Amino acid sequence: MKRVTVFIFLIFSLIISSCEKEGSCEKYPEGVNFNISYRLLEGRRITCLDVGQDGSICAASDNQLILIDRHKDKKIINLGYDIWDVAITEDGSVWAGTNGGGLAHTDGNGIKYFNASNSGLPRDYVSEVEIAPDGKVWFTSCAFDNGGLGIYDGRKFEFLTPENSPLNQHVIYALDINSDGVVYLATSGTVGRTNIYRITGRKWECLGDEGGTFYWVFSFDAGPSGLLYLIEDFSLSSAFHTTNNLYKLQDDKWKLIDSDNISGIGFSARVALDRRNYCWIADRKDGSIILNVYNGRSWRSSMPGSFPDDFITTLKVDYENNIWLGTYENGIIVLNQ
Repeated sequence: MKRVTVFIFLIFSLIISSCEKEGSCEKYPEGVNFNISYRLLEGRRITCLDVGQDGSICAASDNQLILIDRHKDKKIINLGYDIWDVAITEDGSVWAGTNGGGLAHTDGNGIKYFNASNSGLPRDYVSEVEIAPDGKVWFTSCAFDNGGLGIYDGRKFEFLTPENSPLNQHVIYALDINSDGVVYLATSGTVGRTNIYRITGRKWECLGDEGGTFYWVFSFDAGPSGLLYLIEDFSLSSAFHTTNNLYKLQDDKWKLIDSDNISGIGFSARVALDRRNYCWIADRKDGSIILNVYNGRSWRSSMPGSFPDDFITTLKVDYENNIWLGTYENGIIVLNQ
């Protein structure tokens, strides 16, 4: 009997450990809420945003970095350059990718810039920034025939390009790191040659055809256990009747998701996975924002008129599974789930 008890305990411990690693022990409601819970920075153009584990918020509006702590105290820092992406670290400091200033870092007081002249960045244009669980900063610094992926460990920079890595193109259009520290990126630059790469430690994998897997990828998001959703974009195609596609990667295989039940997927659509692994697509229909959610079996969509006539600039999911929408001229919209 004692052996049976020990065996059951070990199995239970393994289940709990795996569950905690994947972030699936937390129970979230199965329903989807499309009602606006609250709004922030109304009337501002939001180019990007991030939400910290403690509920702090960092948003960018043109060249201004707006920091809002969990007590809702606000601080605005002018970086002097348009800001393309932001990421909050565990200690609450912020990394920002800029157009002209390179990579910027601030703790809310001073600002430090890492650029081509002082840190060897290929360009002073950084459009994607992500923080790995080990604290390393991953970012893009690239052009059609220059640069690629940058990594900063707090002491030195490393730059990965097609010349010294498996990358098939210099331009990296999207970058994501999941809760396990696995890095995913999409290359671009030439239509029909977009690849998705997965980096686990020092191991690289091309998730598809080395010569090019997708026409173009505008947006993707990665979850635990290798789950990933992406939008294949055909807006640059001259062919008629081509529609954007939603793909799901599971067990290292791409599956085309039937999206006939929603209003199509536009050229500006954004995708994000919530903590239930529901796929959210923020899109635009008849001038208004519309949200479509796929739970792995079926779709749900917001009603017309639920949101302002505007564009979605960024789509995020926070640690409490709430949905954050950055807009072009209506600030931030939050949907509690």
